[in-house]
Amino acid sequence: MSVINRAFSLTLLTALGLGLGQGQAQAGNGLHPRTPVIWTDAPCMTIIDRSHSALFPLSYDIPYEDTELTPDEVSDSRTHQFFAFCRDHHREELLPSWITEADVNAAVSNGLGDAANVDTELDVFENAPHWADCWVRITDDHERRPITFAAAAEPVVWDTMALPAGTWAVEGYTYEPWANEWWPHPGVFKIIDDPDPAASGPAAALNFNEVAVEYGDEATLRGCVDAMDGATMTASWALSGFGSEPQWQVFAADLPAPSGAFELGFVPPAETISNTVLIKLDVSDPMGRSWTAHAIQYVVVTEKFGGDDDDGCDDGGGFIVDPCEPGEPADTGEPADAGETSDAGETAGTEGAAEGEAGCSCSTGSGSGVPAGLWLLGVGLGLGLIRRHPPAA
Repeated sequence: MSVINRAFSLTLLTALGLGLGQGQAQAGNGLHPRTPVIWTDAPCMTIIDRSHSALFPLSYDIPYEDTELTPDEVSDSRTHQFFAFCRDHHREELLPSWITEADVNAAVSNGLGDAANVDTELDVFENAPHWADCWVRITDDHERRPITFAAAAEPVVWDTMALPAGTWAVEGYTYEPWANEWWPHPGVFKIIDDPDPAASGPAAALNFNEVAVEYGDEATLRGCVDAMDGATMTASWALSGFGSEPQWQVFAADLPAPSGAFELGFVPPAETISNTVLIKLDVSDPMGRSWTAHAIQYVVVTEKFGGDDDDGCDDGGGFIVDPCEPGEPADTGEPADAGETSDAGETAGTEGAAEGEAGCSCSTGSGSGVPAGLWLLGVGLGLGLIRRHPPAA
């Protein structure tokens, strides 16, 4: 979803009467769209070999500069910060909105929101039990970056020396109370001390852009794997539904895990029609080590209209299917781009499939692709309007 559409969703949220708290309604930045971290040209798989260097330059972009604070904002509002996580999460397991209680207190002191809307255990990372010992700051709180082109042009130097070797997910964070927002990196990072594949556990990512598929057709899912010989992967789907634990259903089991990029076919079952679908990939190796990768984009399943003997119709790519008007011709546009191919050698250990070759082009899109209704729910959660709880472990 574009930045413009995100701003529209925020405005629509208020128009629908979902209501901001008194402090939030008065805050000058309440409806300001949070400026994203854009992971331009991000490779699917990044290997950080500490036998060469423990420092890794993390690159990102911004769509525009954002520095004009309103008088009631906290002093370090409208900044970016970066974090790494020892596990991946599906896109409806929302990360805590706050990093520290001090951040919450600073925002409350400025009248930006009500502390009663923040669960200091579940909504604050430093207290969250379901993320304990599984997250690290890449940049410290006092090093939050201004949202300027000059700052974004300087790579974030990630010092991995103190981290356990293994697989890590990375996300950017926009700090702009009252509503802070996360921006997941579409790839995965594997920190190693020994180049022998058997010396480290598996790593994997699902980095396809949002896929719209008609029921009865096959969606192509793209990703990448780095694992020792003999590793296998199992792919599962689940209907989306904020507030409930996904009910995962296996659609491809115990496939040989490739080394590098791959493509995987998914034929949606009938119960997915007019729904958005989550996808995950479990990779296990012969030594009992595993990693679960979650797609940061949905598969959107629409009902098939028409057939070989009629024109059919196009619903515009949405997840709510509308029949075509009489006489409307079938859509003849080209399918959406699945993403760009990463140049070989851009990042250690990464090679995307060349355009036109078998395998995947490790897509680098960073837009959310969330249907409008889901964005409204997400915005409500971010603003503290809707009580949220993490899925059960």
